[in-house]
Amino acid sequence: MKKLLFSFVVLPGALAMAQVGVNTNQPDGSFDVAYIKGAEGTKWGPETPQGVHFPNVSTEQRSKFKNVREGMIIYNTNKKCLEMYLVPESGAPQWECILNVGSEASQGVAVSPESSSGRFAEGVPFTEENTVSFTITNNGFSPITANFSDAVTVENEGITVDGSANNSVSLKAGESKTLTYKLSGTPKAGQLRANFSKLGLSAEQVLTVGKGIADLQDQEYYVLSFTYNNIKKGYIDNTSNQISLKIPYTNGKGSYDAVSITQTIADGQGGDTKQITLSISEGKFSQTGELIATLNVEGDKRYQVKQLAPGESYDIATYNININGSTSRVIIKGIGVIPDRNYGKETNGQLRHQFVYLPVTVKGAKGYNKTWLNYNLGAEYAKETNFKPQQQLFGTDAHGDDKTYGSLYQWQRASDGHEFRNSEPTTDLADTWKSTGKAAKKFVNRNLNNWVKNGESASGPDLELWSAKGDNNPCPSGYHVPTAGEWRDLFNAVGSNNNMWSQNKLPNLAAAGYRSGSNPIPGGKGANYWSSTNSSNSQAQSTGFSDKGNNPNLHLGRAYGFSVRCIKSK
Repeated sequence: MKKLLFSFVVLPGALAMAQVGVNTNQPDGSFDVAYIKGAEGTKWGPETPQGVHFPNVSTEQRSKFKNVREGMIIYNTNKKCLEMYLVPESGAPQWECILNVGSEASQGVAVSPESSSGRFAEGVPFTEENTVSFTITNNGFSPITANFSDAVTVENEGITVDGSANNSVSLKAGESKTLTYKLSGTPKAGQLRANFSKLGLSAEQVLTVGKGIADLQDQEYYVLSFTYNNIKKGYIDNTSNQISLKIPYTNGKGSYDAVSITQTIADGQGGDTKQITLSISEGKFSQTGELIATLNVEGDKRYQVKQLAPGESYDIATYNININGSTSRVIIKGIGVIPDRNYGKETNGQLRHQFVYLPVTVKGAKGYNKTWLNYNLGAEYAKETNFKPQQQLFGTDAHGDDKTYGSLYQWQRASDGHEFRNSEPTTDLADTWKSTGKAAKKFVNRNLNNWVKNGESASGPDLELWSAKGDNNPCPSGYHVPTAGEWRDLFNAVGSNNNMWSQNKLPNLAAAGYRSGSNPIPGGKGANYWSSTNSSNSQAQSTGFSDKGNNPNLHLGRAYGFSVRCIKSK
């Protein structure tokens, strides 16, 4: 067999201009192959074939290609056409035939893969949602009508195609239509290849039939940005600040492959930007459960979130997870928050005040416009590890969710641990308002009037300990326990007629129950909220409400355990 050899001549000038020629020393600014004219019977005579010969590859052979570059061309020996690898703006990359310019059927008509829909999971029967679509375009100057009902076949055992809706397709000159084909049957794991072949046109879609499916929930994860004790918080890294989040699901069936998605994230503090990879290990779905997604920071392994004012937020990254057609959108956000006054301080050897809050502006009748915290002090939803900044519950939704309830304080006591609902009771009275002695961290259960020795004799500064600058103020910096007047202002702003029970102005204001002894009275039916205002030598003022009514002018014993909601100081 004779071998045809081409001589490549690369001149310095051509090299500089990235020009390459075959059989020519004057190439164009591209790969230039010239035709050689020779006398009949010579090596380069007119009978000698000249042209570009692309690799001859079968469909099966090219299905094994990896890391294919867009624009690669082969000759498909099954389809009898030149194929080009294209990467569309949306949808999966595909091999497409370069139209046969000698065929009347295909000269003015083009076909391309469009999309697929539904879930493709092993052993899960297809529904009406399972379809594949192809787009037909009439590039000619005349209208056409054709039957494309049988144009699509599928390579996956047991799958049938219904294209009856496409038995008469008419296209005006320049018009495009998307043809949808319904799939039925139960697929097997692996590839599902949908082939379009009609009137000399051909295209294909290659879909992956996964091993299992589930109904995945979307998730938002908040990285908290704040400063306490001159320490800045708000980092993502691969050690102590690594993000590991849960994606709940229901109706799970089968198994799933590992997931890895890398995103270039939004700029952080000082323009800090990184690539962060979300990973989910392979596993098996149960009927209900949670997928664990872990984020790994590339580069220097650390990303600093923007330092934000309380309530400000931004999207750090969005991950669109697709497991065999089961989808979940995971959004990572940075948000500025307000730390609890005792954040970072230990109580009984543990960090039990790792709460954070957001400011909420409440507007109501008579020009009311005040800023409150979004949760009761100590609410489960305010925990750093369980923070729900988007949670805004009202009425029975708030009253019925115990994660909104929070702690129960004795009047004017500091946050020393006594306020936790499971704190130990004691009959020992505190030594003073600010030094509790044996009663430290315990709920005083001696009587309902006073929890401190000689409390009935208190006067002056001892009755202002919950003011904005009071020594026992449990609220975050810049906030205080509302006065009785401030509670009445809120009451009037949301209206009377038991509107404190059904109000929709201050979120998460729950019927949190109360404590009058060893055990808390369960929430759900009523609540009392302390004010910072004294009433008598054994009582203080509070606001109460239940499903029966409300009263902003209650006078009750100082040793009761009531909820605390903070208001912004002037």
